[in-house]
Amino acid sequence: MDDLHLEIFKDDNSELEKYLSDSIISYGIEQLKGNEPKKLYCCYRNSNGKIVAGIMGSATLNLFFVSHLFVEPEHRNNGLGTRLLSEIEKLAHQAGCNTLRINTLNKNAHDLYINAGFEETICIPDYMNGFDLVYYHKKTS
Repeated sequence: MDDLHLEIFKDDNSELEKYLSDSIISYGIEQLKGNEPKKLYCCYRNSNGKIVAGIMGSATLNLFFVSHLFVEPEHRNNGLGTRLLSEIEKLAHQAGCNTLRINTLNKNAHDLYINAGFEETICIPDYMNGFDLVYYHKKTS
């Protein structure tokens, strides 16, 4: 370790970010015995082709983790979030998953997840500046 030195960065560092991302993913795949996560996506577009709502996540073994779900404000409360969750659940099931997981800092999303059949797993109060971090899961058939 005598030849190592510490570097500290206060600005973006794409080299270090790529190293960390690639290394963690590579290590994770090694731990999963080669079962590389499969990303799945779906979205809604308006008549102009602009994406107005979307969902994405990854299937690994029997678990599907929803990493992103977003609906443009003017399209909220019209069932798009519910339909996106339903569609991604079908895709996850086809990929061999029987469990879905999602987490959020958005307290307004709670009813959406509960109404879609998710159960609250854990809540970490005041996780970040007054925001609670809430984890949800759903077992599928």
